[in-house]
Amino acid sequence: MHIGELARKAAVNIQTIRFYERQGLLPAPARNDSGYRCYDPSDLERVSFIRRNQELGFTLAEIRQLFELHQAVAAMSFPLRRKPSELRGIIAIGHERLDAINQKVRTLQTMRRQLRTLLRHLEAPTVATCPAASRRTDSHNLQKSS
Repeated sequence: MHIGELARKAAVNIQTIRFYERQGLLPAPARNDSGYRCYDPSDLERVSFIRRNQELGFTLAEIRQLFELHQAVAAMSFPLRRKPSELRGIIAIGHERLDAINQKVRTLQTMRRQLRTLLRHLEAPTVATCPAASRRTDSHNLQKSS
């Protein structure tokens, strides 16, 4: 498939494909007699993998690392008696990402609670003060008394 078809199937633009190639995330494709890039289904899988992991918050450097670790693990003989360093590396990256996701979830839960409180206050029959202003005043007074 040509670059346009790959981009369309992976739901990215052509510049993204070229960028991934320059970054070494996507191997340089073969070219046909006319000089057009020719990709195979494994390239589509790779671009989809990159996109999916970017959506999960992985950086391009982390994704490159995951590719390298995956290649090392794929070359191993299974079953494994002990976990090799490459597999431990994948596990470590996974735990780091999970910790980051858990922190984002906690932050979002706090934001949700604050927004609910604000909406309840604003939807009350009478609104005497701005809840955001009273919260700032309360926290400012608490800081002064500390």
